[in-house]
Amino acid sequence: MASRSVPTGAYSGLMVSFANPRMTIQNQTGATLTLGTKACSDQQVCEFDPKLNQSSVTVQAPTTPFPITLAMNSPLVLKMDFNIDTSIQQSDLSITPAISVVQLPPPNSSGGNQGDEDMELIGQVASIDQTMHTFTIQSGMNGPSFTISADSTTQFDFGTSCSAENFSCLQTGQIVKVDAKMKPDGSLLAFEVKFFQPPNQMSFAGTVTSVNTVNTVNMGASSFQIVLFDEESFGGGDEMGSFSMGAPLTINLAPQATFSIDTSGFMFPSGLNFASAADLMVGQEVRLHPTGAPTGTPPNLMVTVDQVQLEPSFVTGSVTAVNTSSNPQSFTLGSLPSFLTNAGITSIQVDVLATTQFETEEDQSFSGLSSFKPGDMVSVRGPLFKTMTMPTMAAEKVVKRSTSSGTSD
Repeated sequence: MASRSVPTGAYSGLMVSFANPRMTIQNQTGATLTLGTKACSDQQVCEFDPKLNQSSVTVQAPTTPFPITLAMNSPLVLKMDFNIDTSIQQSDLSITPAISVVQLPPPNSSGGNQGDEDMELIGQVASIDQTMHTFTIQSGMNGPSFTISADSTTQFDFGTSCSAENFSCLQTGQIVKVDAKMKPDGSLLAFEVKFFQPPNQMSFAGTVTSVNTVNTVNMGASSFQIVLFDEESFGGGDEMGSFSMGAPLTINLAPQATFSIDTSGFMFPSGLNFASAADLMVGQEVRLHPTGAPTGTPPNLMVTVDQVQLEPSFVTGSVTAVNTSSNPQSFTLGSLPSFLTNAGITSIQVDVLATTQFETEEDQSFSGLSSFKPGDMVSVRGPLFKTMTMPTMAAEKVVKRSTSSGTSD
């Protein structure tokens, strides 16, 4: 994701370059895999450097959306899909990049929803312009920087750290999550800014890959494993270090570790809880606050944390049932990724909220559950909860897909 200024004119295609790929897999073959010089045991999560079969891919006219013409002060929004299922070769796990590009409707001036691509950015506040009401964040450890504006509609969620709940709460060095939309001039406008960590502290996030239970009565977890997908490390003596996104980590829970949910302004149905280690499950996305530096060496790194926050997960599957008479309305998601089915999760109940967004792959809104039928392929974004009959996901966004692209929106 990026926002760039380019010369006006006619463009007949787009070339995308690839280099130095890293891959993290869970071996589900039933045998040990040899990945370059590394051995990956059955059920182990392993990180390695796959072979890149080609270094670039070109989408050229007459393939849509090309040719395209760029005019002065007229933003154009392109969405690129990197198809993981097609790109990864089953024979040797090498990568032959496969992409597709679609042109989205232009941003509208009223801040409406249809045609507006929402962006979620997490990073450190690098600078603040109090006069222009803009701020810049550095995403991740080595990601791009984004300049974002705020206005009277921007919501600030800083909890007890800043009671003003407005632009004045921002400080350089903070870690924040920003939900933003592109304005007609191509700049970014924040519609929500959520506080994560104060300056000189850090957090990191990942996907839960396994949970180690300490007893069979309460099913609490003494530790769990994640694959790192996001890290912010800034200053101080408790830095995480330089291990990469995709690294497997073992997470140990500190005594009195706290659990919370990133609600992002959503109201979740009653009975959906994330209050203790007993609520952890495979497939959840969590943001963690470490008490200190990791111990061990890759791939056997361990970190102790004292804060665990449930974040939205991304799951693609097929609709197996629709229940419009329930409260809340819901549908059942099946044909789940093997990562989940290997953990015994074959179905997920998806609760539809009053604020759930329904979109197509081209970011066009549609009517919702009334247009669903069994067999439809959808991707769902929302927090994943461990519930009795089957896991429950509270849907923040549902994207109806023409085929399974292996990606999330």
